[in-house]
Amino acid sequence: MLINVFDTAIDSDNLGDQIIMDSVWDVLRDIAPDAQLHSTPSHRRASLAELRVGRRADVSVVGGTNILKSHMLIRGNWKITPLDYVAWRNVVLLGVGWQQYGGATDLATRLFFKSVLSRTHLQSVRDMHTLSMLAPHVPNAIYTACPTMWELDAARCARVPATKARDAVFAVTYYRPAPEADRRLLEILKRHYDRVFFWPQQAEDVAYAREIGLDGMIPINEDVSAFNAVLDTEDVDFVGARLHGGIRALQRGRRTLVIPVDNRAIEMGRSTKLPVLSRDEPEAIERWVTEPAPTELTLPWDAIARWKGQFGSQALRAAE
Repeated sequence: MLINVFDTAIDSDNLGDQIIMDSVWDVLRDIAPDAQLHSTPSHRRASLAELRVGRRADVSVVGGTNILKSHMLIRGNWKITPLDYVAWRNVVLLGVGWQQYGGATDLATRLFFKSVLSRTHLQSVRDMHTLSMLAPHVPNAIYTACPTMWELDAARCARVPATKARDAVFAVTYYRPAPEADRRLLEILKRHYDRVFFWPQQAEDVAYAREIGLDGMIPINEDVSAFNAVLDTEDVDFVGARLHGGIRALQRGRRTLVIPVDNRAIEMGRSTKLPVLSRDEPEAIERWVTEPAPTELTLPWDAIARWKGQFGSQALRAAE
C-alpha cells in the first residue's frame, strides 16, 4: 500500500506546519503501519517527477493546516495549477482548515473539490466553520478537530497544570501586527512571571518584536526541537499569538492560552474549547494568568475513530 502525503511542512517558512505534520505522520504510521509513505509538497507546485510518483499512490492524504479556501487558485496555501485537476485522484483530507472566512466558493474551487477529493473516503476537517464551507460540495466531510489535538484526551488534559507556572513563553504573529496590544500583553506577562521566553514561529516574528520594542525576553531558537526543550525542561505557561505553538505546549503538558489573530484559533476554540482570548481583552487575559484555569477540551472522538477506521486492515486490503 502506497500513501502519498501532501506534506505542508515542505518549503514552509512557518514552523507551525512542522508541528502539524509531526502529528499527521504519527496518525498515518498508527493507522497504516505497513504502508509506504511518500511526500509531495503543497506549499510549492509539485514537479512532474513528484506528480508521477504521487499518482502511483493508492490514496493521497492532505496533512492539516488551513489549506482550503473559497478561491483555491488565488494565493492559496495549496499551490495548485490546472494540471492538478487531472493529476490527482482519491485525495483524503486530514484535519484541514479554511483560510480566512471568505465568501462562496467559486466554480474553479468546486471543480477542484469534485475532481480530486475521494468520494468514498471520509474527509476530515478541523473546525465547524470549515465543515460548513466544505460540506455543501463534499457531503462525505466530517468534523474531527485538528490531528495535533487527537492525543489530548481527558487523561492528558488532566495532567496539564491548572495554576500559573513560574515562567511564560510568549509569541507574536508578524503578519497580524498590533503593536499596542502586543506590548500590553508582554507587560502583563512580565508582571506575573519571573521570566518570559520568546518563541519565533516564523523568522519575521523576531524583526517585528524588535521593531515594536518588545524586549526583556529570553529568545528561543527558531527550531521546533529548541521549543520542545524549553517546554520539557522549564516551568512555563504558553501565552501567545501562535495557534500550533500553543497546541505543541499542550502536547508537552503545559498550560496554554492562545491569542487569536484570525479565524483559525477562533474557530478551533469554539469547536474544541481550546483556551482562546482576544488580545483586546487584557483584563480577561490577566485573570487567566492569575486564576486557576483547567484544560478541558471537547473533541469528537467518534468521528476521529470513524476517520481512522476507514484505513483499517480490511479497508487497506480492499484498496490494494
